[in-house]
Amino acid sequence: MSNPIDTNASKSYMDFSGLGELRGKAQQNQDSALKESAQQFEGLFIQMMMKSMREANAPMKDEDNQSQAMETFEGMFDKEVSLQMAKRGAMGVGAFMERAVKQQGTPQPSTDALLKARGKGIALNPKQEPVRLPTAADLAKGLQLDQPMRIKSLKEFSLPFSGSTK
Repeated sequence: MSNPIDTNASKSYMDFSGLGELRGKAQQNQDSALKESAQQFEGLFIQMMMKSMREANAPMKDEDNQSQAMETFEGMFDKEVSLQMAKRGAMGVGAFMERAVKQQGTPQPSTDALLKARGKGIALNPKQEPVRLPTAADLAKGLQLDQPMRIKSLKEFSLPFSGSTK
């Protein structure tokens, strides 16, 4: 039977010796240090989220089960759960942060290089045919139809709108 929970001593964002080790690791291998930092950030994010959820739930607790010891235990439990969730990448926040930092480190191509890669540019002010606006004389004539409508009665006029066929 395998144990799905990592029982190794977990390095935390609150552990100052672990922070020193992370700084040394960053000088040797930036990618692994970045991954670990992103994982710790995700752990902190999850822990803050769980703390907020507990605080929102506080009015629903009964007075018999509230104590300083219980709050301390819940805080330690939330920290451990958040670290384990972060190690598994449960929310993907760490992976997102890792990609964002890597992307930020790569230099962006210049606008000139992007335009040359795209080829022909897009005209900012393309040629357009002018639209003829109606004059006052045109408006006085009224609506001109291509074919004149020959309506014999009001009933014949309302047929297309009623849905029936005569």
